[in-house]
Amino acid sequence: MIRMQDMLVLSLALLVGMLGLAGGELQAQGAPPELVVYPNLIVHNAKIVTMDDYGINTNPGNIYEAVAVRDGQIWRLGTTDEILRFAGPDTTRIDAGGRTVIPGLINAHTHVHDHALGRYLQANPDHQGVRAFQVMGATPEEIGRNLHVLLSERMSSVKPGQWSIINLQNAQFGTGDGPGFHFLNGTMTTAQKLDEYTGSEKPIIVAAHPAYIINSAAMEALQKMYNGEIAPFPEGWTETGFADMGIEFRRQIVVDGYYNDKTDMLADIIHYGLLEEAAAGITTFSSHLMGIQNLNAYMRLYREERMPVRFGFTHYTGLAVTQHFENFVRRLGDLYKLGDDYFWFAAIGLGMIDHGPPLFCSSIVPEEERGKPGEGGLEWCRYSKDAWNYEAVVTYLAQGGRVVAGHNYGDLSADYFMDAIEEAMARNPNKVTLDHIRSLRLSMDHGGLYPRPDQLPRLKNLGMMLAMGPNPLSRSFPWIQKYGFEKYQGWVVPVKSALDSGIKVAWEGEGSWRSGAFSLMTGFMTRRNRQGGIVGADQALDRVSVLKMATAWGSEFMTKEDKLGSLEVGKLADFLVLNQDYFTIPFEQIDKTYPLMTVVGGQVRYLRDEFASEVGEAPVGAQLRYSFEEGGNHSPLTTLSHLH
Repeated sequence: MIRMQDMLVLSLALLVGMLGLAGGELQAQGAPPELVVYPNLIVHNAKIVTMDDYGINTNPGNIYEAVAVRDGQIWRLGTTDEILRFAGPDTTRIDAGGRTVIPGLINAHTHVHDHALGRYLQANPDHQGVRAFQVMGATPEEIGRNLHVLLSERMSSVKPGQWSIINLQNAQFGTGDGPGFHFLNGTMTTAQKLDEYTGSEKPIIVAAHPAYIINSAAMEALQKMYNGEIAPFPEGWTETGFADMGIEFRRQIVVDGYYNDKTDMLADIIHYGLLEEAAAGITTFSSHLMGIQNLNAYMRLYREERMPVRFGFTHYTGLAVTQHFENFVRRLGDLYKLGDDYFWFAAIGLGMIDHGPPLFCSSIVPEEERGKPGEGGLEWCRYSKDAWNYEAVVTYLAQGGRVVAGHNYGDLSADYFMDAIEEAMARNPNKVTLDHIRSLRLSMDHGGLYPRPDQLPRLKNLGMMLAMGPNPLSRSFPWIQKYGFEKYQGWVVPVKSALDSGIKVAWEGEGSWRSGAFSLMTGFMTRRNRQGGIVGADQALDRVSVLKMATAWGSEFMTKEDKLGSLEVGKLADFLVLNQDYFTIPFEQIDKTYPLMTVVGGQVRYLRDEFASEVGEAPVGAQLRYSFEEGGNHSPLTTLSHLH
């Protein structure tokens, strides 16, 4: 039997719950304010485009005038009059002035921490952790002479133990076919030859993307830093020295060397980079973490609740150095989604399943041109079936773990990754079923020269997703011209073909915020590259589909569609107030779109100064100015010199 006092307690609890739901309605009836849970934030007089239609179509979803946010979530959507009546005495009210509101952008592949540290080092050239040099030259021979002059005249200023990164002049847009690349690929192909130029006392990386080489001092320093031997890559580091060690270690040596005991400083640098992302409209992103101290810095921000945007990271450090990748994944266990809504483990990330032009793993390269890099060959199939990495991928997938290809450029490497998935299913058929694989929503990034048309049914059957950006339209351009433009142009970022096959594609904005995030979307609509050419015109998309890539479909790529990607009641309150209406402005103005306000989890992470003045609030966050604005390209990172 229920006692009378228990009934009274239950009735009071129900009353309080009803008051909380009713909000401002009960305020008008004279309910005590302490019993009413008001929204924290209301944005009204707006065009709120929810993007709540997740289908492969051109429907942007429902449209409202106002949104109310409470406890970090979307609480109500409706007309301005409907929503404003719920406002309480402490509710922040933002009059959007008729502007467009969309969900926060989800960037499926970017490197915020690397970019932030790079800009900080550029702004502080005397930084103790690393020295950077540039060597120019129109031919490989000229590059060699100028490199010798640099090493003989300027290396004396490098302190003992200090790393040097020497960047050689190379082709634009990451196409890889420049004098620096040919110097490394044809002249300086071994660590021993590099030692003849640099000596063996100071650690040096010589870079001509996508070619990198390190000297023996660098190899010894890395082995000491990570307490183990450097892994031999399929093409044989000890034989040719031309393995792609440099790009991985370039992203690790500074953070794991100089910042080994400076986690607070590194966390502050990354925090500023995250604030810039919020200002550019990125509220969620994914990236592979290279460098143990990067992980430690993010954990510092996570524990201190200083993450201004959301980050689903893929773990790459465990395989970047050691050749015992398989043992690493055998011991790892299932960490999928460990964390919270601001910082979580997304997968083991295969940071570079192949490389980039001309070192890609692609069938467009004729058989006679394949072979070891450094010996005139161009093929770079790092996860082929005869590579030690391949077995590790199969092992972790067969354990039920989640692996994603965080950098995949060519069609053959896509084949190898799908081979690994299917082999894992065959090894453990009771646990790793097709339904299990589909539930993981495994993915590959970039789409530089894949998927081929015949790969689409296989991708669809495995329930995979892709992430693509417009960069390969430029990077792949000279190579499809070389090997057959008409035949291969449809392999470069073939988003429409994927969508037509029922494969959803997420947006990756791997470039800089300096031209605005939306400038990294227009290439999907025009198919125009930075060389002025048109690549795969039949793959062009409409503006709504492109925005779905960065919102609704992006949340599916992150496996967070229950919380992110659209503005719906109960989802996390991540949204942008835009400077102009993305959906109706003339096409040529789309790339000039940017946020005036960014909200993440109901908190205003960015409020641009002129909009702040308009709504009577103080500016918030990194006050960016874009390259198309007067005074553009200011970065708050230039103000961090005190962090020395």
